[in-house]
Amino acid sequence: MVQKPFYGWTIVGVTFLIGMTESGAVQNILSVFMKPMIAEFGWTRTAVTGSIAFGSICAGILSPFVGPLLDRHGPKMVAFWSILVMSAGLVSMALVTRIWQLYLFFGLGRMIAVGVLSMVITVTVSNWFIRQRGRAMGVTWLGPRVGSVILPALLQFIILTLGWRMAWGVLGTLVFLISGVPAWLFLRRRPEDVGLLPDGVPQYSEIKQHDNIATQPTSTKEISDPIWTRAHALRTREFWKLTFLHSLLPFIQAGINFHLFPFLTDKGLEEMTAVFVLSTIAGFGALGSVVWGYFSERYNIQKFLAANIFSNGLVFLLFFWVVEYNAARNFGVVIIFVLAAIHGFIHGGRHPIMDSVWGHFFGRNALGSIFSFASPFRFTANALGPIFAAYCFDLIGSYTFPFYIFGTIFFISGSISLFMKAPIPPSADR
Repeated sequence: MVQKPFYGWTIVGVTFLIGMTESGAVQNILSVFMKPMIAEFGWTRTAVTGSIAFGSICAGILSPFVGPLLDRHGPKMVAFWSILVMSAGLVSMALVTRIWQLYLFFGLGRMIAVGVLSMVITVTVSNWFIRQRGRAMGVTWLGPRVGSVILPALLQFIILTLGWRMAWGVLGTLVFLISGVPAWLFLRRRPEDVGLLPDGVPQYSEIKQHDNIATQPTSTKEISDPIWTRAHALRTREFWKLTFLHSLLPFIQAGINFHLFPFLTDKGLEEMTAVFVLSTIAGFGALGSVVWGYFSERYNIQKFLAANIFSNGLVFLLFFWVVEYNAARNFGVVIIFVLAAIHGFIHGGRHPIMDSVWGHFFGRNALGSIFSFASPFRFTANALGPIFAAYCFDLIGSYTFPFYIFGTIFFISGSISLFMKAPIPPSADR
C-alpha cells in the first residue's frame, strides 16, 4: 500500500506562503517606499521609521493573547482574519496623505505581521514536527526570503512606472490572494487532531501491519518532546536567557533591514542596484534557511546558533566597510554582491534555528503561550532598532555609529548562545 505524504508538509507549504507575504510585505518593504514618500510629504526618516516602532509595540501588546488562542483553537481562523486585516491596511496605504495615516495603516499591517503571523508560523510548524523540526522550519522560512527577493524588485518597478500609491494597492491584494486563501483551506492545529503523529510517525495499527513494532515510536510520548506549562517555563533561567537573546537579534536585524536600502543609495548605488543587493541577500537567505535548518538537527543547537551569530557579525561588518569606504571602486561592485550573498546565507539560517530552539527547550504542549510571553520584549527591541539607527542618522548624518553598535551586539549575542542549555522539564525534575 502506497503511504500518503505526511500532511505536515502541506502545513509547511501554507506557512511558507504566509511567511512570504508576512515578512516580504512588511519587514523590508517600507524602506523601498521611504524616499518617494519623503520626497512628496517632506517627512524625516525618523518619523517614517516610527511607524515600524508603533506597529512593533502594538504587536507586543497583542501577542500574549495570540499564543493561548493558537494552543487551544489552532491557526486557521487566527491566520485568515489576520491576513485579511493586514491586506486591508496595506491597500489603504495608497490613500495616505498624513503621517498619522502611515502609523495607522502600516502600523496595523506590521502589528499583524509580527504579532500574529510570525507566531502562527513558529507554533504551527513546531506542533507538526519534532525530529524533523529543523528542516521543516528551514523550508518554512524560505517564504520570507522568496518574498524579499520578488516583492522589492516588483514594487520598485511599479513605483518607477506607476507611482508608489499603485504599488501599495498591488501589494495588499497580493498578500491576501497568496496567503489568506490557503490559510483558510489547509491550516490545522496539530497532527493528533487528524489522527496523525508528529513527523509522520506511523500509528500503532500501521506499524503492526508492517511487523516493525519494536523499532518505531507509537505515541507522542515516545517521541522526545518535553512537557512544559507557561508557569513552569517562566521560572527557568533559560527562558529569560532565550528571551533576552531573541530580543537582541531583532534589534540588530530590524535596524539593518530597514536602513540598508537608504544606506546603499546614500553611498552612491543606483536604486535598482540597491534593490538587487537586497534581493541577493534574500535569495541566498532562502538557501541558508534550508541548509542551516537541516544541519541544526545534527549538531548541538545552541552552539550551532552561536556559530551562525558570530559569523554573521563578522560578515556584516565587512559588508559595511566595503560600502562605507567605497572599496567597490577598487574591486568592482561584485564584491558588494559577494558579501551580500554570504551575509544573506548566514542570516537566512538564523530564523529556523532560533524558532527550533524554542521548541527544543519547551516542547509543544504550551509553546504558543510560552513563546507569546516573550514576544513583548522581542517586539519592543524590534521597534527600537530601526528608530535608533534613524535617530543617529538624523543627528549625525551617517549610519557609521549605529552599524558599529549592531556589529558589537552580534558578538554579545553569540556569547550568550554559547552558555545556554536546555532546561530540565518539570516532570523529570521530581
